[in-house]
Amino acid sequence: MHKVDIQFWKIRKREGRKKPWELRWRINTETYSLSFLTKVLAQKFQGELTQAAKTVGEEWDLRTGQPVSWTRQQRTWFEHSCDVAAAEWDGSAAGSRRRLAESLAEITMAMLQDSLKARRTRPSDAVLRKALKQWAYRPGRIASEPVPADVAAALAWLGDNTRPVAELADDEHLRTLLAAIKKLHDGKQAAATTARTRRAILYKCLDRAVTGKLITMNPLSAIKTPRRHMDDAVSPVVVPTLEQARRLLWAVRELRGYGPYKDRGPHLFALFCLMFYAGVRPSEGLHLKVHQCHLPMGGGWGSLTLEGASPDVGALWTDDGERHDSRGLKHRSTRTVRVVPIPPELVVIVRLHLLTFPPAPDGRLFYDGPDQAKVPSLVYQSVWRRARKAALTSAEHATDVARRPYDLRHANASTLIAAGVDTAEIARRLGHSIRTLLTTYAHWIKGGEDAANALIEAALSAAAITGGGLTSENAAHGPVAGQPGQTGAA
Repeated sequence: MHKVDIQFWKIRKREGRKKPWELRWRINTETYSLSFLTKVLAQKFQGELTQAAKTVGEEWDLRTGQPVSWTRQQRTWFEHSCDVAAAEWDGSAAGSRRRLAESLAEITMAMLQDSLKARRTRPSDAVLRKALKQWAYRPGRIASEPVPADVAAALAWLGDNTRPVAELADDEHLRTLLAAIKKLHDGKQAAATTARTRRAILYKCLDRAVTGKLITMNPLSAIKTPRRHMDDAVSPVVVPTLEQARRLLWAVRELRGYGPYKDRGPHLFALFCLMFYAGVRPSEGLHLKVHQCHLPMGGGWGSLTLEGASPDVGALWTDDGERHDSRGLKHRSTRTVRVVPIPPELVVIVRLHLLTFPPAPDGRLFYDGPDQAKVPSLVYQSVWRRARKAALTSAEHATDVARRPYDLRHANASTLIAAGVDTAEIARRLGHSIRTLLTTYAHWIKGGEDAANALIEAALSAAAITGGGLTSENAAHGPVAGQPGQTGAA
């Protein structure tokens, strides 16, 4: 509404109450009241209502009897961030949902009230983060599951003790928040990718606050913080040599477990081989089905037709409540496939795997336990740690070489680049863009360095023999510039 008829009753004192001074008012036909500690506070609030009633275009909330803009200014970050999490849920990949919850939780931890009362009643940081990540930012869970007592108390505290969104319109408050979300729990600097993700999610939250008229504009656009160097390159120290990789793979094959899991090592041997010989991501290997494997009997090269991935993201974040998400290839549409040629050695390994471990009922090559469930990431990581300890020398084990199974994929990429395979073909096999491939691998691969050195050495030798090297005497007399009638002179 654009015009209101507001009338006040005389402020009255009601004895025996914590806030004895009561202000009553009427807007059109609806009546409202608020109590205050002193008469002066009641008079001040009455004056603010009177002034707001004179503002042209001011909207009024008939539930509270106050201007809508006041309600917006009081909206807390916790309420707003829960709305953002709910709005982003549908249509997002499970991994994106989890990253959103983790980032929102850290932003919220930096938006907590610091009053004496808030500090006195504040739950532990561990409980607050649990309440945020696993409950507040997992839409629908609070309504569908019993909430533990400590989590319920933490959620109630958060509802009363996060700062208003409108506060972030102030440059100083926003810069303080940006500095806070660049750090980890222990005060150390967060990785550049982590800081970048948190800033992007904060930007999204502020954009939504503008849409909801909680603030007038997104203030983050105007704040330029020093850009940290994003080093996406894979360090050569983590990439195993061919000899080290073969030792590691053999160690996986020789591992033995216990009970129904005694064959975990031999069963996962082919999965690690897919990473090393074909550059397959772990989530792509876990998604692989038998009909996607072309394995010629008579030897020679085969191929894998990769159609999707099954990343282990946790049951909280998937639509069906399973640990593994079922999705398309990374950064690709759900209908995109990637055909990867595989060398004869890997063809033999996969054929032997299928003879020893028949595929699951749905055709999956890899599973865990007698119920043939999808392999949790903790399982194959545990197998890899045991194999690494068994295969490497004590000196090698103390380094970062092959600390993660994913380093086998890096080894595949470095092998292809060093072998001189065409860059576009390597990128296609790995499921990268050419730019990503070069950023990640090419600038630390030394393939071609010897040839380049030889060319430079030959050029320098020729210059020394002929006396044609560049000196201060002939620097102004270069080659013809290429335009008719011109020389190389300045």
